[in-house]
Parts: sequence; C-alpha cells; structure tokens
Amino acid sequence: MLVSEFSETCQLYTGFQVWEIENINAFFEGNQVLATVFKDHYGISVDEIEEKRREIEDNDLQIMTVLLRLVDDKSFFIFTLHDENHLELVKMQQTKVMDFGIDINNVKGDCVYVVIMDKKK
Repeated sequence: MLVSEFSETCQLYTGFQVWEIENINAFFEGNQVLATVFKDHYGISVDEIEEKRREIEDNDLQIMTVLLRLVDDKSFFIFTLHDENHLELVKMQQTKVMDFGIDINNVKGDCVYVVIMDKKK
C-alpha cells in the first residue's frame, strides 16, 4: 500500500496493531504462516535461509514486504524510522487522524515496523 493511499483510506480499516521486528528471524517467529508463505514463494525453507541467502536477490525488508502482500486475511503497512511511510504515519498521528496506540514518532532505528489492520466489512 502506498503512503498516499493509506492516509486517504485509513478510515476503511480497523483493529490496528504495530509489530516491531528486530530481524528476519523475528519476522518468521512472529507468525508461523509466514514460513509457509516463504517456502511457497522462494522455494526454500526458512531453516535454509542462512545457507542459501545469496540465491535470494531480495533484501530482508523486501522479503518481508513480498510475503506480507501474499497474506490476504489482513492488511499491512510497512515502515522504518524516517522513511516516507514513517513520516506520513507521524503526520497522521500528530494531526490526530490516527491513534496507533504507541508514539509512532518514537520508534527504533534498527527495526522494521508493520501496521497490521483489518479491512472494515
């Protein structure tokens, strides 16, 4: 989802949660379904990721983004400290368009964050 789309359509979503991800291993540990999606998409198991890392052109953030796009029962918005997505979320929180339940302005620079949400029926 693009930043401009989210800021214009955030009212169509509910059940917001923010997931802090320290590294790719934490990403897979956070939801076991992602390991299955990874194997289906990349053709290797999560257990082989270290030894076969050179075979995957995507970096860790790209892997997370690709896999979350393949999960269809939730919607996701990925950001890192001070990227375009983060700055838009900060603006949305400061203008009180959104309340994420955390101070979205105060996130760690060495983590990836995912806003998890449900589309309203």
